Amino acid sequence: MAYKSLRGVSVSLATITMIISETSWAIDKTLKVGGRVQVDYTTADVDTPDTNISDTEIRRARLNVSGKYGSNIKYKFEINKSSGKSVNVEDAYVQFIPSNSKVKIKLGQFKTHNSLDEQTSSRFISTLERSAFTDAFSFDRRVGASVGTSGDNFTFDAGVFTTNLENDGGADKGHAISARGTFNPIKTDQTLVHLGTSWRYRKKGETESDIRYRQRPFTHVAPSRIVDTGRFAGKDNFIGVEAAIIHNNLWASGEYAALNAKASGLNENADFAGFYGELGVFLGGKKTYKGGKFNRPKVDRPLGEGGMGAVSLVARYDSLDLEGGPYTGELRTLAIGADWWPTKYTRLGVNYFDADADNGTAESASGLVARLQFDF
Repeated sequence: MAYKSLRGVSVSLATITMIISETSWAIDKTLKVGGRVQVDYTTADVDTPDTNISDTEIRRARLNVSGKYGSNIKYKFEINKSSGKSVNVEDAYVQFIPSNSKVKIKLGQFKTHNSLDEQTSSRFISTLERSAFTDAFSFDRRVGASVGTSGDNFTFDAGVFTTNLENDGGADKGHAISARGTFNPIKTDQTLVHLGTSWRYRKKGETESDIRYRQRPFTHVAPSRIVDTGRFAGKDNFIGVEAAIIHNNLWASGEYAALNAKASGLNENADFAGFYGELGVFLGGKKTYKGGKFNRPKVDRPLGEGGMGAVSLVARYDSLDLEGGPYTGELRTLAIGADWWPTKYTRLGVNYFDADADNGTAESASGLVARLQFDF
């Protein structure tokens, strides 16, 4: 009798195990390990006075895990290490997509929804550094929640955020609200037109320092910010507009950004602005676009597969205006770049930049930045 009972229990356990196993395998689960490495060398002159820069840095070294759990859940966790800084968390989020819905709900740490240049991965931006206003106006990753949707020719995302995981802002860490929408009035195999706009409201926490607006002269290894308002704002409102076109192997893009800074205490309010415009061409490849931002370039004949890869050439003019109220500082930068893409996962780039400033810590800076990049 005892033997039959034990046998019955064994059969039941085996049946349950088989059901659990089959149920587990029925759920589509994926896990992918990825990352990128970007190593920069800079040689430049900055008249502060006569500062010569010759330096190499790990601009970014990132490692991530991402994947899906079933058809409704996506996730990503990424860490970064760059020269002179400790390891920090970049993206860390879970995204839920309800069944039979185009709505996406994202929870965790990720970028606020602002700017074509900012939303485009650093792997695929046209020049080696983004436009000055994206850094000066502090588009960053924050902990929050967002809701988004998209179709064949549009995207829309909106979210509410606290602060970054690395920021120990005390009990009141401030908050931000952002939204971005994009539309493609033309989308064919030869031509794509992108139009977009975004908005952000940001308020600092009661225990956090006042907000400041500042920027380096293009290169990340510059010893100081060439323009800097100092800390004075308690909150700000940003609005930006975007436009881009890809036609065969040619592209052009630009943005205009306006920010109204509300001072804290007895400081004065200020209005700031920034813009950029760029023109580029691919030889042996093409710039691509997906989900409201530029994506991994197409390389027609990669190195090792019967070809020599692709070359991209770009020219960009960039302006940042921090002249408002008692605050001064204006930065104008011309950047010319050439990239060789042996494959779509590797990039060797050189940018020449020439920057001049009004009412900054220096009047001008110019030089070369070279980058070796690969991702997986």
